[in-house]
Amino acid sequence: MDYHLSKVFWLVAAPTNAMVLISAIAALWAVLRRSDGVTWLTAAVACGLVIGTFTPIGLALTMPLEYRFATISRADSQAPFDGIILLAGGGVGGIDAMARLSKDYPKARLIFSGFKVTDTAAEYLFARRLGVDRERIYIESRPRTTSEDAFYTAALLKPEPGQRWLLVTSALHMPRAIGCFRTAGFQVEPYPVEFRFREEFAPGSEALSYLDTAAKEWIGLVAYRFMGKTDALFPGPVVRAATTPATSDPLSAEGNARALWKPQLAKP
Repeated sequence: MDYHLSKVFWLVAAPTNAMVLISAIAALWAVLRRSDGVTWLTAAVACGLVIGTFTPIGLALTMPLEYRFATISRADSQAPFDGIILLAGGGVGGIDAMARLSKDYPKARLIFSGFKVTDTAAEYLFARRLGVDRERIYIESRPRTTSEDAFYTAALLKPEPGQRWLLVTSALHMPRAIGCFRTAGFQVEPYPVEFRFREEFAPGSEALSYLDTAAKEWIGLVAYRFMGKTDALFPGPVVRAATTPATSDPLSAEGNARALWKPQLAKP
């Protein structure tokens, strides 16, 4: 039920969809009944469209989500991972990361969560794409939401204390995913991919796309926290004392540089 309600809700709540819907309602209202309320409603929608289209509000909402887990410590990189979990939202970047990580950690189990494939042919395709033994691959096709990803994956793998599991998904989605796995009692380490943020701001449809995508994650974080599906409103990294000198991941430097980000208009 939660899955279907969330889909219907987001169909209406996405900023762009909401503004179009409100505009249509205002137009119908104006035809059926003249009212000062229509004027104010139309003005509010117009302001929303102008702000969303011509200001970097979408980028401003995207940056804290994507760089919440952007700094990846390699201080303990000599300890192998027991498994690597890829969520379906990881996109092509997730598959590519899985291929690299499967070679870096040749004994790690490879879990694909939320992929709607269950037969042995699918396992064969994944194995061939990654170039690994099919015995290492597990496909969990039941999850439809992020909370179900965490619940079903924890039930499938039954993680034990001391094991290390790596979670691969889009950087934008990582905070909510980490919060869900923590609530499920499954401690994972983040490996964000598919960074969409860029410093140059381009007005227009791209700006609205950033706004819709970021708004979905922020609304999802609030809703999941309200329903008890995450451990915090804005899950963040767990700070651990490093016992050996750490080397920075390439994402680290990029994340630090973006912390001082100032939007610039894209050059024509």
